[in-house]
Amino acid sequence: MTSPLPPPGRADRATKRAVSRHPAVARIDLSRLRDNYRALRLHAGPRAVIPVLKANAYGHGAAASAKALEALSPAMIAVAYMDEAVSLRQAGVTAPLLVLTGFAPEQVDDLFTFDLTPVVSTPEQVAVLANLPEDARRGRLSIHVKADTGMSRLGFPLRDLEPAVHRLEDSEQVEIDGLMTHLSAADEDAGETERQLDAFDEAVFRLQTLGVRPGLIHAANSAGLAFVRDTHTAVRPGLLLYGVKPQPLGPVIDVQPVMEVRARVSLVKEIPPRTRVSYGGHYIAGDEGARIATVNAGYADGLPRTNAMREGGFVRFRGQTLKVAGTVCMDLTMLDASGDKTLRAGDEVTILGDSPDAWTVASWAGTNAWQALTAIGPRVPRRYFLDGREVGDDLAPLA
Repeated sequence: MTSPLPPPGRADRATKRAVSRHPAVARIDLSRLRDNYRALRLHAGPRAVIPVLKANAYGHGAAASAKALEALSPAMIAVAYMDEAVSLRQAGVTAPLLVLTGFAPEQVDDLFTFDLTPVVSTPEQVAVLANLPEDARRGRLSIHVKADTGMSRLGFPLRDLEPAVHRLEDSEQVEIDGLMTHLSAADEDAGETERQLDAFDEAVFRLQTLGVRPGLIHAANSAGLAFVRDTHTAVRPGLLLYGVKPQPLGPVIDVQPVMEVRARVSLVKEIPPRTRVSYGGHYIAGDEGARIATVNAGYADGLPRTNAMREGGFVRFRGQTLKVAGTVCMDLTMLDASGDKTLRAGDEVTILGDSPDAWTVASWAGTNAWQALTAIGPRVPRRYFLDGREVGDDLAPLA
């Protein structure tokens, strides 16, 4: 495995540059990202691995993540929306791009211009593609078609799947290269997951008997990797790619967190006994007073402003745990540093990473790890590291 990032402590040179923009920083270890992808590819066996980089790569930075993964030749890279795909193309990403929500009618030209593969999941999208004017200069558009097997979100109910596919097959302008569905409960309900997979496999079999034989058949998200079928030719991991395991169900794969968020200490001071701290005064110093550190990160940066955070939240400093003292503010958070006399202004603490990890932060917020990662605010600069060396930031992700 790759060497870990330098430990938190006095701000190093790379972090000092980030602090000039904002006193918190998200350090993205692209070596870990690649290692995680390799582990997923090993687990997937002969199946193609389609890394999911939607929502700015779950907050990690889509352009830098895509460029780091391109070196490993993924079959495709998936994003949610057209604008995400176009941004990757404009950043120089050349890998095939799968747009999971498809397209709006006015975006058809962009599919050809930027060489994008949409997931077709609505009757409106079928109508647009079925009526495309012939244009030999554009070539055929590669598409995937989505079946709704129980998510009740996007996709064709099974009764409508065959008519939609037949109409698309009749068009000279499109090529069906993939069939997919989305699992609604792979991380918590094995029975429902198997039911969805049975329904999907039946639909795929029926289409194959009618001569529809796309190269990529995929259903498994990260948790779904524990249920992947031999008949499927691809998988779409998201959360696991970033080193976070689905809970409570999920595959056994060795991955490491890719993101570490650090925040700078701006002030450390002693306060008298029984002094209140932060909004509402919910934290009260003991009879001996307290040593309070103020950190330059708050709920605008992704820290939860909840009772659970106030009562049980913590950060890490040089292997030590420092508890949150009082209510998290928009821009600042106070810590009880009474047990660590070495902490001082200018030091950095870890607010998300190996510890506390995404699930721990999520528990304080009353949510899940997906939201804990994507909640890291846009004003927190991302800085990218490969083999222990800084290689870019969110203004210049990678060469």
